[in-house]
Amino acid sequence: MDHLEPIPLWTLVANIKQEISYGEGKMETHKGSKQFSPGTKVYIIDWYAGMCQAITVIGLSRDTKKLITIVIRAEWIENFRVKLCYNPKVCSKIKTFDKEEAGMQRYTGKFVNDMFIGIPQWIKPI
Repeated sequence: MDHLEPIPLWTLVANIKQEISYGEGKMETHKGSKQFSPGTKVYIIDWYAGMCQAITVIGLSRDTKKLITIVIRAEWIENFRVKLCYNPKVCSKIKTFDKEEAGMQRYTGKFVNDMFIGIPQWIKPI
């Protein structure tokens, strides 16, 4: 049965902010985001380093309570940490997202540490 257990993957983990600013001049705030409740744990699986704004995450949906993969703004998350993901459903979603075999090789400690260093620098203080 050991061959059925998922191999853990390095991921960058964060939480959705309690309050997110929206609108013109960022004057309006909402609890969490449209897709995620405040404090929801999300696994950051990809980034758009050239844009410095958007990231791809996996997390439990606010409405359906099912895992979703979605692109959100980097400024909506906080409390970054590097962790090994052992959750078989999340690991499966990551593998589905990155179908290319060569792509799976990037889920290493180095790739995740690069995101850990880079993404928080994109977030501008209010």
